[in-house]
Amino acid sequence: MNINMQDAAQVFSFATQASRIVNARVYEIEYPEMDIASLVTVDTSLPEWVSGVDTLIGDKVGKAEWQSGSAKDIPLAEVNLNKVGIDFDMYAIGYQWNVEELGKAQFQGYPLTERKAGAARFGSQVFMWDNLLIGSAVKGWTGLVNSSYVTPIALPADGTDGTSVWVTGPATAPVGNKTAVQIVRDVNILLLGAPGPGRVIKNTLLLPDAALDYMVATPYGVTSPNLSIMQYIMANNEYTRRTGQQLVIRSLDELKNKATVGIAGGGRAVAYRNDPDMLKLWMPMPYRFLPVYQDGPLNFTVPGIARTGPLDIMRPNAISYGDAVTPVPA
Repeated sequence: MNINMQDAAQVFSFATQASRIVNARVYEIEYPEMDIASLVTVDTSLPEWVSGVDTLIGDKVGKAEWQSGSAKDIPLAEVNLNKVGIDFDMYAIGYQWNVEELGKAQFQGYPLTERKAGAARFGSQVFMWDNLLIGSAVKGWTGLVNSSYVTPIALPADGTDGTSVWVTGPATAPVGNKTAVQIVRDVNILLLGAPGPGRVIKNTLLLPDAALDYMVATPYGVTSPNLSIMQYIMANNEYTRRTGQQLVIRSLDELKNKATVGIAGGGRAVAYRNDPDMLKLWMPMPYRFLPVYQDGPLNFTVPGIARTGPLDIMRPNAISYGDAVTPVPA
């Protein structure tokens, strides 16, 4: 379709029709490297403009005791409920174009509006990925890998250099600082978390790239010479042993400098229970494009908006941090 540059109404009509088609298609695009739903449950069930949500966090107390039939005082159980509020906020990213660049793009067969809509969608994905993992300094939110509710576990400092680091050296020539047996032990410490009646066994393990790369490329040892450390852990970790289900292990570049204890700025391992009863990300208004509008004689803008909140951690003991599994990045 050729655009009549002298007919503003025709240009606007074309812009509206084209943006609807493009926006509907681009809205469905997902970027595998930032698949938020693969890490946590994303809940879109709330009304779009709700201001926030209150979560009730419960605990049980009480102890049974031996008792005679004539007793008049019966031990009683009780439940404690604490209400934690999460506020939602709106973020925005859109795109724009003008008549001249649209005309040139049409002449050259370049899908200008589609590319710009895709860039806006990608910007939204990056924003939400960062919000999930680290939160927002502007809003005072933390995320999955730096939650203020989680106290890092002190992993044994029994590596060859007297630290808790698993692997040292450059990525091209990694050197093991802990034995395979020690690494497996550390992984199980993270999966099990603190002992006690409230213990939550984790089903997901996130590692810095250097740690996981080493585990994938390094044989477990003489007892299992045909398995890498990674393969041995997948078959013998405490979560799988106790539940019969497969542990999820993946690497995240964002973990390479999140350690706050042991070696501040080093790599952090994160183990957590990926379960909507433990933690979830609320998104009452998923990212969407609004109708195109003309904001100048020859310029058109398509806003994009969404509403979300911080990661809702309903059970802080559902997450374990193990700091200094890799050194400070060079």
